Amino acid sequence: MNTSSASKNDPTFYHYKLIRRISLRPERKYSYMATALLVPAALFGIYSWTGLVLSVIAAILMVVVHSLVMRITLRRVDKFSENKWSFRRDWPWIGPLPIQDTQLALFRRLHFHLLLVGCCVTGLFYPWAHASLVIALFYWHLWLITPRLRLLLTLRREKGAGIIRLAADEVSYYHQ
Repeated sequence: MNTSSASKNDPTFYHYKLIRRISLRPERKYSYMATALLVPAALFGIYSWTGLVLSVIAAILMVVVHSLVMRITLRRVDKFSENKWSFRRDWPWIGPLPIQDTQLALFRRLHFHLLLVGCCVTGLFYPWAHASLVIALFYWHLWLITPRLRLLLTLRREKGAGIIRLAADEVSYYHQ
């Protein structure tokens, strides 16, 4: 992600001023999507068709887990923001994410919950499930959450009172 500081003439909306614009380079998006094939291919090579089928099942299961965790956490943390979040399919934003502007503090809090719960759900499968399913669950969890964690690391020094806006080609950070 390339970051650039906002100048004095950058747009404002309501009482918020654009502080930072983070552009999402196409090369990173394509490499991110290409990595989606790595572990399923490795699981196919090690476990044959079982690994590939369980990898597809794990991807679907992890998307469902992410959606449920976000819905439950949003309902508990900030019920008014619940209608601002939806399932997105634009690269690299895949999964339940804000479709409107959202507070950075809320985004951080939700993704902290999501990171922990996703790892715990994967750990729950460990004693009983096939090894390829556990590997695939953990991989898909990290794969889905990586762009968001990368964004949070980029914005780690910014104040939580700011607003972020996710677009397919850039992320904008606004502050009062």
